[in-house]
Amino acid sequence: MSAPVIRGVNHIGITVPDIEAATSFLVNAFGGQVIYQSFGPQDPPRQGSDFERAVGAFPGTVVRGQVMVKIGTGADIELFEMHGPDQAQPIRASDFGITHFALYTDDIEASVARFAQAGGTPLTTPRAIPYATEKGPGNRVCYGRMPWGTTIEFITTPDRMAYHDQTDLRRWQDEG
Repeated sequence: MSAPVIRGVNHIGITVPDIEAATSFLVNAFGGQVIYQSFGPQDPPRQGSDFERAVGAFPGTVVRGQVMVKIGTGADIELFEMHGPDQAQPIRASDFGITHFALYTDDIEASVARFAQAGGTPLTTPRAIPYATEKGPGNRVCYGRMPWGTTIEFITTPDRMAYHDQTDLRRWQDEG
């Protein structure tokens, strides 16, 4: 039996307090496109012990909507509107777990401006990437927070990165 082959990241799931507002934000901030809505406010909510066990949700959690959004050519974003008796705030970069996701952009200034105009909060202005493996004259990065608190990173690497000297493996945006 051969080992399974992972083809790539399929989607990133984000729980939000208001699925309609979050969907609108992804459309306005990133040019996102709704691929489909699995269920919404017009449908019965998903809840109960089978659901809680299947996804690891806290007992009493109610899901009111699920939407799949396409952003560019990377992994899709799956939004869930969930409400529960013991919900934590979004994690910070220093917490354990998935702390952020990054969007590659060819124009970081314009992308961060659009993000801010749509209601996101940039944490800095775009700046040079500080890591020796990714440095390059035009390689830049900027982190921000979405309206509900999820951290996002904008990255652009138009110039050759130093890691190319260390391995033949390439990040997806460097292939070709």
